[in-house]
Amino acid sequence: MATLWLDYQRHRPTHWAGPLLLALVLAALVLTVAYYLELNDKATSWEDKLVRIERDRGARAPDKSGARDVEAQALEVKQANEVLRQLSLPWELLFQSVESAAGNEVALLALEPDMQKRVVKISGEARNFVALLNYITQLDAQEVFGPVYLQSHQVQQQDPNLPVRFTLLAALRGKS
Repeated sequence: MATLWLDYQRHRPTHWAGPLLLALVLAALVLTVAYYLELNDKATSWEDKLVRIERDRGARAPDKSGARDVEAQALEVKQANEVLRQLSLPWELLFQSVESAAGNEVALLALEPDMQKRVVKISGEARNFVALLNYITQLDAQEVFGPVYLQSHQVQQQDPNLPVRFTLLAALRGKS
């Protein structure tokens, strides 16, 4: 009987494409690293020049730091005035007026005063549109508020009771 010889691996001649591609990739890598180092050196030199220019400019014009202090103080005074304006708002009267007008038909969600514009933004949810209109009428009758405007409303379709979510703008009466 003759011997059976099975050759599952074919002996292929070595291709030159693989080593050539490897050499090209390595050359591209070396060039990329060299380019990166060159750019890094340029960036460092530009940063050094910028530091020297800023140092020279700072030595020539020391008055600007004083101007910055004045600007910072003006900003602090402005913020302090805003805090005082917020504190001078009659919060207790405002809350009592908004809550007493709400009753059982309206749930309040947010109250955002804007003292510069002298308005209060009121967000809430009413059982229905009639309850919302009654709430607006009752707010308008309060002594702390001027005219009250319905800014937006939306019927909540996903809720089976179909409540109305709303946003009102109420002008504040009195001095600033």
